[in-house]
Amino acid sequence: MARYNKSQRLFISMAIVLSLMCLTLVLSGPIRKSPKDEKEVDGLLSDFLPADNQFQQQPPPGLDKDGMNLNFEKALKLAGGEKMEAKEVDPADHLDVVRMEHDGHVNKEYHKEMFLGEEHEEFKSHPVDRAEGRLKEIVAKADLNQDGSLSQPEMEAWVAQKMKEHFAEAEQETEHIFKHLDPDGDGYIRWKEYYVHFLLSRGFNVDKALQHVQDYDESIGLKQEDKDALVSYKFRWTDADASPADNQLSKEEFMVFRHPERSKQSLDSLVQNVMRGLDTNGDQIVTEEEFSALPPGEVENEEYRQMDLKWQAERQKEFREIMDLDHNGKVDQAELRKYLDPTNPLQAKLEADSLISLMDDNKNNLLSLDEILKHSDLFITSKVVNFAANIHEEL
Repeated sequence: MARYNKSQRLFISMAIVLSLMCLTLVLSGPIRKSPKDEKEVDGLLSDFLPADNQFQQQPPPGLDKDGMNLNFEKALKLAGGEKMEAKEVDPADHLDVVRMEHDGHVNKEYHKEMFLGEEHEEFKSHPVDRAEGRLKEIVAKADLNQDGSLSQPEMEAWVAQKMKEHFAEAEQETEHIFKHLDPDGDGYIRWKEYYVHFLLSRGFNVDKALQHVQDYDESIGLKQEDKDALVSYKFRWTDADASPADNQLSKEEFMVFRHPERSKQSLDSLVQNVMRGLDTNGDQIVTEEEFSALPPGEVENEEYRQMDLKWQAERQKEFREIMDLDHNGKVDQAELRKYLDPTNPLQAKLEADSLISLMDDNKNNLLSLDEILKHSDLFITSKVVNFAANIHEEL
């Protein structure tokens, strides 16, 4: 057997260790970020969501290798990197004048949005006495024949007008935001261009924002909540990106991105999500029992129990009088779609009938000012009531 001196044995030991390290690297592959890290950073644009074309060859005329218009950076800097607030850049997480949310919960603001129109947001900050005064003024405007009460046709005409105003407001708002986000004026907003404006709205300067969408450098310090928001917005962006799916939005597509209630595809998705949330036995039918089922858990006292009973009674009434159009005790997808579609002209009639049913105490098919003020909690939420409701939801 060959014998080695001390120096030779040390050399051989080091060689073996180095060989094992090299073998480990070969088997494990190159060192890289974990999948989780990649999804959080690079994944916003490349790894797990549809992203801008990472051009293998020459990019199309007018675009750089990252899919941005060559004039975008220049136009943005000429405009001084003017920033919009986050609430303008971000699409709304709540859909106005839509009866239900994606999770199947009733839109608590629906009656306010339909009767008060764009003013419903202002009512939240008004003291109760001021809100009641404004409510009287609105009732007077809706009372076309000035007889002191609102008939079903008057209610329907007023609600239809408020719906029309909502859609007009949405179009004007989108026009303004689109023009700001498209500084080069080419009629399209690309995802990375939107991403730049998203970063600007979070307080980053132009140079840092432009650099980040090129290298996705984590040192920019983007908050986790903003990363999560970007992932959500990217999905909405992809949904709005109609054929051809080119990862850029025209003005019409951008309207769908901001207001998915205007999109047939988004409405189909909403119907599916609501059906999934309400249909507990998976038969593609919603029953009154399923629609009015109380959330799991027990409430602590009699006040909250009464609130539960009132909520359940309202849901049962909503199901019988508004949702179940053929009154067979079941709501299928077609009925659910009509119930949810805010562009359906039937919505104005349904809401007028619903409000009269809720407030017409003497059952004469007219709403007096006294009846409306008696039920003003439909439109005015006091801080006391709102606090109690919030506590109940957390239980």
